[in-house]
Amino acid sequence: MITLSEIRLIALANIPYDKGFMYMNGTRFSEDSTKFSIVYDGNAVPYIPYTEFVWKAKRWNGAINPNEGWIRNNTVNDLDHIINTAYNGEKSLIMKKHERTVVARARENKISQGTLQSLKGNKR
Repeated sequence: MITLSEIRLIALANIPYDKGFMYMNGTRFSEDSTKFSIVYDGNAVPYIPYTEFVWKAKRWNGAINPNEGWIRNNTVNDLDHIINTAYNGEKSLIMKKHERTVVARARENKISQGTLQSLKGNKR
């Protein structure tokens, strides 16, 4: 059985990350007795579709979207693998990899917001 915290960890690890706005404000999670839900909030972060799908606008001049499919491919495939295929040892390795990604992004976000000056300056 997968927990909501594991789903949250996998979903957050797959979000494209630049300044952290989509990471911090674009995703909501919920659970009831029969299902888990991940909602990508297009009202709070209106550019979510542009990060998920193929770029077709002339503005991009044929450039390839580096984040294309991060929901329908990366997040869904990771969750499917954890739920249906992974054995316990493999599951713990996958979760640790995703956890490292989420922790690194949280640090980057704190630095960009000015709440941390640097990672080196905080070590003693």
